[in-house]
Amino acid sequence: AKLSLLLALTATHAVAVCGVDVPHAKVSPASRALDSSDWPEAFPYTAKDLTPMMAGNDGFFYFLPKFVQHAGEECRDSLTRFYEAVLPASGEGDVLDLCSSWTSHYPSGWRPSPPRRCVALGLNPLELLANPSKTEWRVQDLNKDPQLPYADAAFDLVTNSLSVDYMTRPLELFEETHRVLRPGGLACMAFTNRCFPTKVVPIWTAPFTEASHAKIVGAYFRYSADWAEVGVADVSPDGWVGQRDPMVVVVARKRG
Repeated sequence: AKLSLLLALTATHAVAVCGVDVPHAKVSPASRALDSSDWPEAFPYTAKDLTPMMAGNDGFFYFLPKFVQHAGEECRDSLTRFYEAVLPASGEGDVLDLCSSWTSHYPSGWRPSPPRRCVALGLNPLELLANPSKTEWRVQDLNKDPQLPYADAAFDLVTNSLSVDYMTRPLELFEETHRVLRPGGLACMAFTNRCFPTKVVPIWTAPFTEASHAKIVGAYFRYSADWAEVGVADVSPDGWVGQRDPMVVVVARKRG
């Protein structure tokens, strides 16, 4: 009954996640995945849990550009609407997009004006060159080297669209994400239910649910650094699962 009431309320009210009003977010098992406080004392995942079936050189796997979409159209549109809520206005902030490609799923026409910047960091140079939101780009395999080559407090927002499930050294990467964010800055890790099964970390598939995935990413935040708050925005399009792809974003805010 309580969940039904919350679902009814979200039909007419924006859901606030880490201080950001997300008009199309909804209450769901995924959005409430971090409500429980029964976290173990230590990081609960082992190296085996984070070693994909096809481990090795990610640069080789992504050597050829893949100018394809990795989520359904409605799902991608919903992610873009989420980014409308969290992106700084052009000319007013700096953004880092991790695991970037030929699209960051940002709103059409969004691009910072100098001296502000949007850095697209990914694995394929041809894809990164085609990204319309970037002001600069860098090729880097974050599983091989999760250290980010940027100064402390360099960005207002860090995003990762549809690739957090491939990260094999998440605590190091999330600690670095925390370091390069400015006080009060946001980190947003978005995912759906599509993936390369041989490249995702094993914990992602057992079980393969949005709530489980949100809890995994929440753990990455919790055990990596002293974040001010961590929340979940379920911005999945309306419709039954199986008719549409889900879209969930785990969000963390750095202490201000």
